[in-house]
Amino acid sequence: MKSRRTLTLVVLMALVATGCVTGVRAGARCRSTDFGDDGTFVLKCERGRWVRKATREQVAQSIIAILKARTTTTTSTSTTTIVTKVVTGAYHSCALLTNGNAKCWGDNYYGQVGNGATLPGTDQSTPQPVVSLSGVRQLAASDIASCALLNNGAVWCWGGNTFGELGDGLTPDRSTPGPVVGLDGVTQLDGGGNHFCAVIAGGAVRCWGQNQSGELGNGSTTDSRTPVTVVGLSGVTSVHVGEASVCAKLSAGTIKCWGNNNYGQMGDGSTMQRTTPVAVMGLGGVTIVDVGAYHACAVLSSGSMRCWGQNGKGELGDNTTTNSRLPVPVTVASNPLAVDLGEHSTCVLVAGGVVKCWGNNVAGQIGNGTVTNSRFPSDAIGVSGALSLTNGRKTVCASFSGGTVKCWGDGDQSHIGNGTTIAINSTPVLVTGLP
Repeated sequence: MKSRRTLTLVVLMALVATGCVTGVRAGARCRSTDFGDDGTFVLKCERGRWVRKATREQVAQSIIAILKARTTTTTSTSTTTIVTKVVTGAYHSCALLTNGNAKCWGDNYYGQVGNGATLPGTDQSTPQPVVSLSGVRQLAASDIASCALLNNGAVWCWGGNTFGELGDGLTPDRSTPGPVVGLDGVTQLDGGGNHFCAVIAGGAVRCWGQNQSGELGNGSTTDSRTPVTVVGLSGVTSVHVGEASVCAKLSAGTIKCWGNNNYGQMGDGSTMQRTTPVAVMGLGGVTIVDVGAYHACAVLSSGSMRCWGQNGKGELGDNTTTNSRLPVPVTVASNPLAVDLGEHSTCVLVAGGVVKCWGNNVAGQIGNGTVTNSRFPSDAIGVSGALSLTNGRKTVCASFSGGTVKCWGDGDQSHIGNGTTIAINSTPVLVTGLP
């Protein structure tokens, strides 16, 4: 009994071109295919010529190779703009697009969405293009301001400027981006609370904005509207900013922190405020660091995780609610690919693009369909294949390979980005209007 299969002309000719089927001259018109009783592929071409040269398996392998090649070609030449990363402030978020532009949404009272609105601005429930901004490499957000690291190593900021967060030496808030003065050669950027910090080529760090707890790291507690250099610090590969504390990862695989230490978030065994960097005790081989409002976490080269600082909601992940002045092993997660900390919560991205969160869940920011705090990891419902995550004050967002973004948690002031102002979102929802 003969089994008949019909292939499209383009696949037929591709098979011929790849040599899976031979003996057919270039340009020959092929109109039908069969699998003979002996399992070989039969291609019928013009002038009634039949050619039997390939088995079913060879045909299948060739088709797969062709489809893969086509997918690769389409992907490499595609000009589709998608989201690569999202950052979150207190009540606003911003997305970086592959074309080097940015879109923001949420609270816009101080102009932190960057849409050029007359201030005080109106909250934006869906993403809006940031005006007069292009060539963006990285985004960062503080409570009420946003900044962008450009491809040329400069930093531009917009939004609230109460403490000098915009780094322009001035005082007015601004709804359009403008340059941070005296800052270039930046390789990495982060923000939190009411200040920002940047790593400069060569491994130094400069910070600007509020300095009430010494978070600028220059040995004082005086706010600065222009960048100041963190003293006694070199060899920095990344900087991570919390509410009023900062930690830097060094090339040696160690961490130094400075700023507020009320809950032991310096990790030095004390609760003494630090206006200059101090080493986190007992850590080496650090690969990932992040800082939340009042706690910090690190992933080690072994894949294990350590956290320290405030733990009233179980955010340290050690199955207690006891604060710790030193790093403690996290018993609820291992081998995270990314870590992002919120006000009193911790989230990790693990294999398969799954997001797991624990700690405070008052606004549903764990994403498990409840508003119950958890000392154990819980999967965000419906989240897999995520490429990155961001954890704000009470809102978490994840970006996906197709360029989509999902957020969950506090939706007050339009922070979820789906066109609503629902305060509690305990399961992830799709952000509309991206890219």
